[in-house]
Amino acid sequence: MIQVFIILNAFSWLNNLQLYYKLLGEKDQLIKDKVVSDPSIYITFIYYELASSLVFTFGTFAVFYYFFKRNSYFPLIMTIYLAAEVIVEGLSFLLFSSIAGDSALIWQKLIFSAVISVFIIIYLRVSKRVKVTFIH
Repeated sequence: MIQVFIILNAFSWLNNLQLYYKLLGEKDQLIKDKVVSDPSIYITFIYYELASSLVFTFGTFAVFYYFFKRNSYFPLIMTIYLAAEVIVEGLSFLLFSSIAGDSALIWQKLIFSAVISVFIIIYLRVSKRVKVTFIH
């Protein structure tokens, strides 16, 4: 279950990385087409999403490495990773929801990430299988 989440999350962040890298190259045209009132916020949003996508893409590989090494720190690293992901998405919502065309989509993504993170963190803390695999 956890490894499937890590793999799907890696693909999601890779997709975001590709999307925002493409938007970075087209930012001037997008600003002109959308008639953005404050282009600096729009550009900051693209850089923020690109940087967070890059960090979390590499983060998923690190989490995956610790998972397959059956490192005793894996539950802690996974918990930190999930909490950081929710924080970054929360900051994205707070800082950039005003320029997003559909802030409901950002809100849904934030809630979905928070709920999934809570379930996985509880599983990592309670599961006997996790304790046997990574702790003992």
